[in-house]
Amino acid sequence: MNGRGRRDRYDVVRELRALRRRADALAFPAAPWEGLGYHNWKIPVRSDIVRGPAGRRPVQAACAQVLIDTAARLAAEKPAHLGETRVVAILGWPDLFASEICVFFDPAAYDAFRQRDDEWRRWTPRADQALVRHLDLRVPAGFAVEGFDMLYRDDDPPLEITGEAWLIGEVLA
Repeated sequence: MNGRGRRDRYDVVRELRALRRRADALAFPAAPWEGLGYHNWKIPVRSDIVRGPAGRRPVQAACAQVLIDTAARLAAEKPAHLGETRVVAILGWPDLFASEICVFFDPAAYDAFRQRDDEWRRWTPRADQALVRHLDLRVPAGFAVEGFDMLYRDDDPPLEITGEAWLIGEVLA
């Protein structure tokens, strides 16, 4: 709300324009981040436009599509000598603020990222493409979709978070 009691609807428009500009400026990374086997780029928008009750589906869909399209562009720009490198848009649902683009330089880093099966974190594979249909997302040629139901737990403080994680890109699905 602005000072006059109206929603400042143009903030969302500005956020989407800024997201597209940042995405267009993103270049294929030269190396993994701090030697971890991957490089990532978190979604650079205000959290309130993509999560919770303020997150509207058209805005969420637009943000998710920018990440997918940018991942496709980066995959196309991948140097030939990095053939095992995977580019993936990772979408959290319903919390899209947890979304990012990851470039996995090391196949072991990609495999380790996907393997979450212990008492603190669990990703259970899904057989559907529900988020793609729900947000009416376009999946570029050569990309696949892999979805997971996710569960995170912690004891201090006691916490349990559930949701979905969607990998769209050069995935194994």
